[in-house]
Amino acid sequence: MIHFRLYIVRHGETEWNKSGRIQGHEDVELNDVGLGQAGMLAQALKDVPFSKGFTSDLQRASKTAETILQHRPDVILERDEALRERYMGELQGEIGRSKKPAPSLEMPEALIQRCQGWYNRSIVGYMMSSIKKGLADGEPQSLLVVSHGGLISTLLRSLVVGKAINCAQGLSIGNYLNTGVSIIDYTVVTEGKVKYLVGTMIKYSDTAHLKDTRRIEVNADELVG
Repeated sequence: MIHFRLYIVRHGETEWNKSGRIQGHEDVELNDVGLGQAGMLAQALKDVPFSKGFTSDLQRASKTAETILQHRPDVILERDEALRERYMGELQGEIGRSKKPAPSLEMPEALIQRCQGWYNRSIVGYMMSSIKKGLADGEPQSLLVVSHGGLISTLLRSLVVGKAINCAQGLSIGNYLNTGVSIIDYTVVTEGKVKYLVGTMIKYSDTAHLKDTRRIEVNADELVG
């Protein structure tokens, strides 16, 4: 039995995505294509009964989240700086694989610590609280997270490698597309008086909602080592 379902979404397209610029913490807005992508995803998810939403406070993510939740005006949307893209320092605004020195670049280990800390605090914390309150016994609760490609791929890879979640057979963790959707299903397991969560990722960066529309296959922020 599935008790929780987590939807993790990357924001829609921006002009910096289109031109291959590294965004990092720069607050770049969605372009018209990105707004359309968010609208198509909103339509695809309109019947999902989200219990709560979480988003990066950067507008390309928060606007995507707001669009998805337009059919659910009662859902609380929590904005959190911890869901921002990796901080790219001096590389922000550069195009492609820039060789410019970036002494203030957020190191991979720091990014993993940040996104795992957020996940344990906000997602695992929410689910365990719901279990204690007896709210996980009925229909599965659905949660929405909207963030950025580099952060999402880092988080999911670290959770799978660290065996915090399982990965369905055939799924591979790679580049994350605009408005790509990953889904993790969680089951509550009881052993004696102890309850814990078992999560399985069943989709990764799925863009079926975009049908045959144009999409950018490479994310400059994910190219930075």
